[in-house]
Amino acid sequence: MKEELILKSEESEQENREYNYFQIDFLKAIMIFLVIYDHIVYWDIKSLIGVALWERISIPVFLVIMGFNLGNSFRRSGAKTLRELYSRQYLKKKVLRYIIPFLVLYLVSTITGWILYNFNIIEMYNTQTYPTWGIINLFTGILPFWGPGNWFIPVILQSILIAPLIYYGFTKKPKLTLILTFIIEIALQLIVFFFIGEITSWEERHILNLFMTSVLFYLSGIGLGFWFSQDHKLQSKHNFFMWILFPLSLAYLVGYQFFGFRIRIDGFPLLRGDYHFLVFPYSAFLVLLALRYLPKNPEGRLAKNISTIGKSTYHILLIQILALGMMVPFWGTHYAISNGFNFSEILDLLVPWALTIPVGVRWYKIDQIKNLRERILYTAFLFVAYVALIILLYSFASSV
Repeated sequence: MKEELILKSEESEQENREYNYFQIDFLKAIMIFLVIYDHIVYWDIKSLIGVALWERISIPVFLVIMGFNLGNSFRRSGAKTLRELYSRQYLKKKVLRYIIPFLVLYLVSTITGWILYNFNIIEMYNTQTYPTWGIINLFTGILPFWGPGNWFIPVILQSILIAPLIYYGFTKKPKLTLILTFIIEIALQLIVFFFIGEITSWEERHILNLFMTSVLFYLSGIGLGFWFSQDHKLQSKHNFFMWILFPLSLAYLVGYQFFGFRIRIDGFPLLRGDYHFLVFPYSAFLVLLALRYLPKNPEGRLAKNISTIGKSTYHILLIQILALGMMVPFWGTHYAISNGFNFSEILDLLVPWALTIPVGVRWYKIDQIKNLRERILYTAFLFVAYVALIILLYSFASSV
């Protein structure tokens, strides 16, 4: 019996190694560091150091990886029909993985906000959320006690609903489906341009945010990931078109970053946001490079720790939304670095990493506990201790 259990354990470990891509975990780990960096460094500094080519790639890379992982997961499941793809098992897995942690964050952040704003809900909402986000945006997944990166949560949650349909399209007509992901995204950009145009009121800003928190607004990036899940070889005929799109995307980003290039018609921007179909091929090509040149399953503690961070990025994102959102009541902003990178500013960069990444990893590990009572108790203890610690640190820093 013991030998049988050992054999099953070895088979399970071998299966996990076969389907796991260290390259993907490595990319996700690096990108979550960059996401936090993006949220604490003022734009005046970032605009001077070419972030479009190395730091602002984090969300596009995450979107490509999202499609890549979903495509591989569906293929491993063996599901072929839409009924099978939208199975109860699939939905349950996504609820446990994404929705429940978000609901935990929603509860914790809202209670924390009430405390920090002396239980004045109106003041909390007006300071944290309004007018940048309107009441209508709260229904998409924007938190009443907002924090940077919150906009990406609706994109993740909506992907749960459309991913099976996208995969089904790729199994039937992959080329057409990939083209359609670009067409749908472009169509939404055109709708925003023609029907919203110049933003002249906060109400129009709120409507624009509805589009910019929609997964369809970034569909080509996810579509490229689904495409790579079928064949991610860099020099494959399957991916030949990337050798054309990559230099075009790179040229656009260089022009955008260093020469102020913008696509405008009658003075109004044709494309909204920093993440769209002209940007994604650059990051997608970097994903292909990582899959080609990084090891798939390296040994060692360092590789294991990197993989753990990579698998915990969703929980880390949620934790940093809470931690950096808590900065606003104390200092009126979540940006901590504004004067360059002297010793003090470097410390301001390292501290948020240290306060969010290990805690996000711990939360991810707690969510793997099978015993529900233990998982609830550990989660409650984690957040009570963490919120108290952050409040103490911010209070101390404010008094110094």
